[in-house]
Amino acid sequence: MTTVPVTGAVTTSEGATASFNTSYQVASKPVITSVTLSPSSPVPGQTVTVTVFATGPLNDTLSYTCFVNGVAAIATATPGVFTFVA
Repeated sequence: MTTVPVTGAVTTSEGATASFNTSYQVASKPVITSVTLSPSSPVPGQTVTVTVFATGPLNDTLSYTCFVNGVAAIATATPGVFTFVA
């Protein structure tokens, strides 16, 4: 979430001023820049590596999940890299 400050003032024609100060939050989504499979055309029983590259709009830490046919792929020690058996 990103907090955006909002401030301002309202002034009457006589010069009396009232100020305001508030904020709102914006949910920021990560951007997926690429997804690769290696090998790209696996045969049954072959181990496949899925690599996902993404960035957060605020350069925040991202967490990754990967599912193949509804089953969680195995996460490796590298964030965004998973393996499964075809």
